[in-house]
Amino acid sequence: MSESVRSIGAMASLNRAETGDDSFVLVDLRLYALTDAGEQVDDPQPMSLSVRCERTKLAALELSVLMSMRLSRPPTGVRLEAWQRVCQALRGRGVQADPATLHALKFSLVPDGELRAAQQAAWPSS
Repeated sequence: MSESVRSIGAMASLNRAETGDDSFVLVDLRLYALTDAGEQVDDPQPMSLSVRCERTKLAALELSVLMSMRLSRPPTGVRLEAWQRVCQALRGRGVQADPATLHALKFSLVPDGELRAAQQAAWPSS
């Protein structure tokens, strides 16, 4: 029985590039697939795509990412290219997958420490 992919996700980090508007930040995403054996197979590119997000809405970044990834629709453009790279990396490990199938799996966002701190700073106080 061949190994398969159980879920997908993106590692997220703040991008230092200027957005032209101080109320927005860019968040870089590096897509990955998680195999049944627990191996994380990353996009070989250091950045798969970026998402623009209001600083005040960083606490809800996962929703912004999910909306921009359009997980309910087959991937196109940059998203398709990124999933094709992940599929190629999976094939190198003997795992067969295609972008549309990966794109439809359960998705998790994994912010790095700096992004997590920015999210906590943006969390609405009660």
